[in-house]
Amino acid sequence: MKLWNRLLLRLRGGRLEAELNDEILLHREMLEADFIRAGMTPRDAAQAAARQFGNPSAAADFSRDEWSFPRFDAVLKDLRFACRLMLRNPLLTCAAALTVAFGVGANTAILSMLEIVLLNPLGMRHTDGVMVARVRIDKIQMRRAPDSGVEFREIQSMPDAFCAAAAMENRAWNYQNGGQATRLLGQAVTPDFFRVFGEDPALGRFFAPEDRQEDQHSVVLAYAMWQSQFGGDPSAIGRKIVLDDQPYSIVGVAAAEFLFPAGAQAWIPLVLSPARLQQRGMNMDLAVFARLRNGVSPAQAVGRVNRYVAGLLASTADLAKVGYGIELDRFAVYVAGDLRGPLWLLWAAALVVLLTGCANVAGLLLTRSASRRREIAIRLSVGATRWQIVRQLLLESLLLGMAGGVAGLCMAKLAVSLLTRVSLPGRQLLALVSLNHRLLLYGVALAMISGLLFGLVPALQLLRESQTSAMVRSRRRRFQDAFVTAQVAGAFVLVVTTVLLLRSLWAVQQIQPGFDPQHLTTAFFTKPKNDPGFQDRLQSALQASPGVESAALAYPVPFDGGGLTSGFSIRDRQRQPGEPEWHGEAYFVSPEYLRTMRIPLLRGRDISETDTAAAPLVCLIDRRLAERFFPNQDPIGQQISMYRDWARIVGVVGTVRATTLEEGSRPVVYYPLVQVPFFTQSAAVVRSGLSAAKTIREAVRRTNGSVPVFDVRTMQERIGESLGIRRILAALLSVFGGISLLLATIGLYGVIAQVVSERTQEIGIRMTLGAQPAQIVAQFARQGLRAGLFGLALGAVAAVYTQSWLASSLYHTQSLDVATFAAVAAGILLLLLAAVWWPSRKASKIDPQAALRYE
Repeated sequence: MKLWNRLLLRLRGGRLEAELNDEILLHREMLEADFIRAGMTPRDAAQAAARQFGNPSAAADFSRDEWSFPRFDAVLKDLRFACRLMLRNPLLTCAAALTVAFGVGANTAILSMLEIVLLNPLGMRHTDGVMVARVRIDKIQMRRAPDSGVEFREIQSMPDAFCAAAAMENRAWNYQNGGQATRLLGQAVTPDFFRVFGEDPALGRFFAPEDRQEDQHSVVLAYAMWQSQFGGDPSAIGRKIVLDDQPYSIVGVAAAEFLFPAGAQAWIPLVLSPARLQQRGMNMDLAVFARLRNGVSPAQAVGRVNRYVAGLLASTADLAKVGYGIELDRFAVYVAGDLRGPLWLLWAAALVVLLTGCANVAGLLLTRSASRRREIAIRLSVGATRWQIVRQLLLESLLLGMAGGVAGLCMAKLAVSLLTRVSLPGRQLLALVSLNHRLLLYGVALAMISGLLFGLVPALQLLRESQTSAMVRSRRRRFQDAFVTAQVAGAFVLVVTTVLLLRSLWAVQQIQPGFDPQHLTTAFFTKPKNDPGFQDRLQSALQASPGVESAALAYPVPFDGGGLTSGFSIRDRQRQPGEPEWHGEAYFVSPEYLRTMRIPLLRGRDISETDTAAAPLVCLIDRRLAERFFPNQDPIGQQISMYRDWARIVGVVGTVRATTLEEGSRPVVYYPLVQVPFFTQSAAVVRSGLSAAKTIREAVRRTNGSVPVFDVRTMQERIGESLGIRRILAALLSVFGGISLLLATIGLYGVIAQVVSERTQEIGIRMTLGAQPAQIVAQFARQGLRAGLFGLALGAVAAVYTQSWLASSLYHTQSLDVATFAAVAAGILLLLLAAVWWPSRKASKIDPQAALRYE
């Protein structure tokens, strides 16, 4: 019968069923009438008609097969039965569903971050062929540093490897919008920037050569900026916006999918001076991107760049001595940055949790199998096939998995919203994370696979037990022991990793940054161009604010990405042959900065009010620079040149860790803020026992209402962000490890409890014959601990193998720390002892007479 007719008949539902029953009854009555006419009695005729017609239920089923979907109906019946079974065992259902939910939720949430960060960076479409060039200087252990204009020019000169190259430099502007000043984040880019990424504008055009002229000021807006500021109006092309009091003409709008860099709102043309294109190491603040030419692989491009660098080192002795190089990375690696390793580690840990959970649920289903042996045997005896039994059992498992999957996707949604709010380096990147349709399908598929994983072995085992239950108890126990072994091994690996990360985090937190971060608030602002006395008035306003102990201005501030790096020279001093180029960090500070930060002054004097823009250039150096470059002399009075002409050293201060706690800073030079007025933004640093965020905003508003304030955070928040990756790793792995350990403990307890239940009569006989309770406890403890100890041994081997991946995330902690391994093993062993002791103790207290009557 055609599918359409089947569907139409299916829609008739109960009416068709009534007609079928009436038709069967009519056929029976017609047969009886024929037999009566042949001379039979009514009773004999009814019996003869019944024999000839056959089983009415079978006839009805045969008829239904013609106008229904028998296989589909059979699956529906199995699903209804599985639902009733789940409702009949709510504890098992909840335990299994929650176990799967946590594994699926954790995997989906972390994979959503991996996708936006590494697998499909920023959701952009054409980044597979994009490479990023960065500088390496082995002598000073500098890896993946920003480029100067020279590296950009050299990458551009390799058309055999790259079809396009572009450079990018960070920008931030004051944006006047309706009389209110806000901060606008963006980038200055060379003309081929959008071509490198294979992008087309959503509106207008991208940059052309004429946009690089001095009198031409063009801007390309991000799609979100265009929507929020111009309401998506196409007539925005050609209009002007004011950035840093300079009008820029809007020439185009980027596509909605183009989100690089994360948080960028506009792009302007980048013009590199001839000096920047000729002086290697000058203004190393460029990011250089290149698109591979068709047919060129990443490995071939790396080889091309390495050959060029090798020739360069052969002809330039100074570069060879410092170990200069250019590193090429895929765009995904550049975007991921420090998040790459931690996210892969978390995903691996989430997979371990999921597999541990599947093993636990499989053990629970095996434990329940004893109560279903009779049911399966009856179903087989009345004609059910093996496939029908396996299908029924797998549908039950899939239903459990799907229930856990739905809950897991809800958990993933919540987890993504929480993780994207964590204060981490790269938080703007994580803000783009969301659960799209691909990730939802991944979560559903993971739930279904989980259901098959934990349902297949119990289904096949239960089918065997229904026929030869006396022969397969040991086989079922071997499966249960294998599941327990896997759970203990996974838990051991996760707990060892967690303990090592916690020890490393504790070691980092003990490091002193060199200043007092307590009660210290920082906030950035953009300096107004037409208000030269703004900074002096602002510092006075901050000092006079209620509750302020001291205040200063600086650029940059510690734990805001580090100081500004540059080479420097010392008057009457030449670098020795083979000595690497002298590099250091520079901070530009106002008077009171040392007092506000509580950085100790070791020698000389502080920066004072007399160090004005018209006064001779002076500076402070930190102890690290003094000890390295002036080991046997007094640095006071010496002269150093970094950002301007020669500056006289007037003081030596303590060393400050300014990037991360675990990373020591480079030599540092402090200049008076007013003597090096190169930078468009600065920061207020306020020490106060009260919350100073509102104080800073009010002081800036009173001083100049057109100046935007941004990035207002306490110094402890900035330090906490630098520790964010370590903290989130330790926290999530603690959760994962704890759940895995709990599942392993429950699994072992379930195995021993099941064995005790099955051997109740045997225990009664043995106790009747004189066995002691201690012997009973010891027997079951040995049986349970055998799987646990084997799991510990397997976990130790796996942990040794995986700890090499963890070495880069540890600080002053050995990845193969014997004490940690031994302590974790001892702790897990104690939990396993507790898991086997309770059912073993219960077995030792069985009443022999009650046990002999047990069935």
